[in-house]
Amino acid sequence: MAWDNRDRQADRRGRVQEETMPGITIGLPASLTAPDPAQEHEVQAGTVGEALRTLVAQHPRFEQRVFYRDRLLVVVALNGRPLPPGGVLGTELSAGDRLDVLMPVAGG
Repeated sequence: MAWDNRDRQADRRGRVQEETMPGITIGLPASLTAPDPAQEHEVQAGTVGEALRTLVAQHPRFEQRVFYRDRLLVVVALNGRPLPPGGVLGTELSAGDRLDVLMPVAGG
């Protein structure tokens, strides 16, 4: 499936206007980017799933740390609030939103 950054919308006169998807910042912790320091990336996306898939398309070395097949391996926070795991990939984004990718922690 191709990821396209533009939507087309018809105005009142039937002319087609192109609208770009919102700009999103994705923060990656050093535990995910190692041996490099923590990073931030800008992507154009309408949902969390589109943002993360755009990120791994641009930076394939993160794919195995973010996804296992279609399953999300990380916790995602939107503007500082963790998203529930069930519908995280379909969560809609707005211009200026910030996603932080967090590595899950296990143990006791």
